[in-house]
Amino acid sequence: FKNVDIYKANFRAMKHTLTGSEERVLMKLVVDGDTDRVLGCHIVGAEAAEMIQCIAIAVKAGVTKAQFDNTVALHPTIAEELVTMHEKFKPNI
Repeated sequence: FKNVDIYKANFRAMKHTLTGSEERVLMKLVVDGDTDRVLGCHIVGAEAAEMIQCIAIAVKAGVTKAQFDNTVALHPTIAEELVTMHEKFKPNI
């Protein structure tokens, strides 16, 4: 893939803000910049295994980033970040 877009979220879940925990979750969505197809995802944090299985189905089905963006997020959940990442990640190179 010559043109890859990365969408990134590094956040503290609402449940942790209420308990005072500093635990955070990191997510990256990897997207083909030419076709908008989601190529993969990295998730580090609590409940990562539960969320990555859903992403695997979406990747296998050829879902696009636009389809992710048009999905209603269940709030408040950690997984809602997967469909609310709208800004492309720009590394400091």
